[in-house]
Amino acid sequence: MADNATANVVVKAADLRASAGIAKGLGEELDAPVRIAVTTSETVAGQLTGWSIAGGLGQLGSGWSKPLADLRRRLADTATNLDANAAAHEATERAVAGTLAAPQAGK
Repeated sequence: MADNATANVVVKAADLRASAGIAKGLGEELDAPVRIAVTTSETVAGQLTGWSIAGGLGQLGSGWSKPLADLRRRLADTATNLDANAAAHEATERAVAGTLAAPQAGK
């Protein structure tokens, strides 16, 4: 069992980029099913004018539209942030490697 205070944390830019790709892919995959579900509920509500469930179906589509759009936006933002972290991690590694490789003054 590892002690969290002494365990090594390894961050790999490739893993961050892979996670970013997954988050981006999930957001993109949600687009069509969400659009279809919202459009279908609104269409069915229009076709059932006069039925007691018509209003509820219309509200279902319009009510879920914003939260699902927000979810897609959060997934896209997560992908962007993970990519930015990977780039920053790589830049830090290059900077550290450059510092270690540079000759020290006075030696």
